[in-house]
Amino acid sequence: MRHTPWADGKRPFSIAMSPIALEDWLELDPRREADLTEKAAILATDPAAVCIMPGTDEAAAEVHGLIGGDLTRQGVPLFPVAPPAALADGTPLAASPLAAAAMMVPDDLVIMRRGADAWHLAAGVVAFPSAWLLPEKFGQPMDAIHRSVPGWEGPMARRVARIFDNLVVDQPVWRLNWSVQFGGGLAIPADKHVRPPAERVADTLVRVERQTLRRLRTGDLLFTIKVMVDPVEAFARHPDGRHLAWSLADQIDRLDPAQLAYKGLSAVRDTLSARLRALVAS
Repeated sequence: MRHTPWADGKRPFSIAMSPIALEDWLELDPRREADLTEKAAILATDPAAVCIMPGTDEAAAEVHGLIGGDLTRQGVPLFPVAPPAALADGTPLAASPLAAAAMMVPDDLVIMRRGADAWHLAAGVVAFPSAWLLPEKFGQPMDAIHRSVPGWEGPMARRVARIFDNLVVDQPVWRLNWSVQFGGGLAIPADKHVRPPAERVADTLVRVERQTLRRLRTGDLLFTIKVMVDPVEAFARHPDGRHLAWSLADQIDRLDPAQLAYKGLSAVRDTLSARLRALVAS
């Protein structure tokens, strides 16, 4: 497990955005090739994975240049696996700089654009959604995108808007969040709010999103989302596994009903909490 955001003392459903150095903006790990192989298959077959608004070509080209430049700096191949020749709608990959950029990194890529009233989702390449579909969010303002998030309306929404408005070029920020899924892989397009039966807790996976936000010179914002999934059995092999498992169980125990429902854990909280503690009981 590379990141364990539940164990750092931060409350779930908090923004917790922090500055990150430019050299740490993109994070690579040994899963890169496997993740990109899975992404290539999705982009070639699923038209819902790519939504691009007219007028975003300049921002997309900038994203392509930033990612390509950073990978070159790190001395890694830009395309470690063969990208699809064309997207699911028949668009050649070479004609879509945002999709081409997305084939360089495991991260999903989203461009946010400021409208008269709010920031809107203007373009995205999302192969690994966490129980949402890009076409449903495409073109929507932030409030509509996050309507189902507990506590969004009010101070949280205003603070996020301020972060978006005040972000400076070459000064990205980042955050982590966690969720729990029951089977599946990197792409979870189904509704996570459907309560799983308790017996599915045996298939528990911990899902972590590493998110970054970076101002483009066009004035738009680039939102990156890197998904990492690990079985809970990894706690038993981790040198700090007892602390990590108990910390996650404690956070789950403290979620209020709305937060539990949002994370899809209402029906399995007690079973899941007990399972986490039992994994490292010895």
